[in-house]
Amino acid sequence: MFGEFFESLFADDSIKLRSLDELRRTRRGNDYLYADADLAAIEANGSSIVVTGLDAEGIHAAIEAFAVDRKKGEAREIRDLSGVFVIRTRTLRFPNGLSYWINETENGELRVSLYAWSVFGRRAYGVNQAYVQALAKVLKP
Repeated sequence: MFGEFFESLFADDSIKLRSLDELRRTRRGNDYLYADADLAAIEANGSSIVVTGLDAEGIHAAIEAFAVDRKKGEAREIRDLSGVFVIRTRTLRFPNGLSYWINETENGELRVSLYAWSVFGRRAYGVNQAYVQALAKVLKP
């Protein structure tokens, strides 16, 4: 009951799939970005992850397993090579976004850029960094 109440107070309507280029102009202090400088802002927190042993479908499945099964999130918008999930904090149910983009490198490898951000507040207290780093561990060879 309280979870539904908090979710109604803290709507997640603003969580949508954005381009990496758009993130260059709109990054805030409560977000965490893994992306190469040629794809996004130079001030990214880490570089994209090169994934071996999984095709794009497998990457989608691994990210969904993390966001939905492990973090009890929900898919917002999933496309062929990108997607966004809503993950709410456990206690107060604040919504956070988790986006990803899959790109093919020149030598045919797939690399994944990850981005997590909080809808409310100016600080994430490490939760977005934790989401991205945990998901990166799932995807790294």
